[in-house]
Amino acid sequence: MKSENQIAFKEWAAVVNVLAEGRQILIVRKGGIREEGGQFQVEHNEFFLFPTFEHQKVEDLKPEARSYLQKAIAEKPNSNQIPIKYYTETKSIFQITDEQDIAWLDRFHIWSQKAMTQRFHFGKQKGLFVLAVRIYQLPEKLVPVLAEYGGCKSWVELQSNLGTQGAIPVLSDQTFSVQLQQISSLFPQAKIL
Repeated sequence: MKSENQIAFKEWAAVVNVLAEGRQILIVRKGGIREEGGQFQVEHNEFFLFPTFEHQKVEDLKPEARSYLQKAIAEKPNSNQIPIKYYTETKSIFQITDEQDIAWLDRFHIWSQKAMTQRFHFGKQKGLFVLAVRIYQLPEKLVPVLAEYGGCKSWVELQSNLGTQGAIPVLSDQTFSVQLQQISSLFPQAKIL
């Protein structure tokens, strides 16, 4: 793990909460309108989670996960600062190019089947990127919200480096390894990092 970094990954605050509780270890991404070439690229293997509050929709989550959205909305900062509380190491990457493979992932995430299918078909290229990530809790750091962090893009370069000292994994080594192995066994094309 890097001792400091200035790369952050924008993700729904509700999903950040799910990752933080160890309920899932997956980040699923299609790409935002402002992504280079209109498609997501795995540009960084380590990054901070930057919680976002735009585009979160209750119907995009499974019914049993909708409380995470309510919690995220209740915790939305009222200031011009975002709390950064989690650091991520990517352990495996794969791409889903066959819509039928979406069903294999269903028990490993909180998104509704409809949301996953819509993301799969969004844009010119069909498919989804899936990152299996190890999440670490950090002492909270407040980051000012700057205009350049806005828009439909996944990656942001923070104004300055943040340290990762005091990072504690949210899942034990054994629990994380079991989940990673279960997912990897379903997708042998996964690139293990």
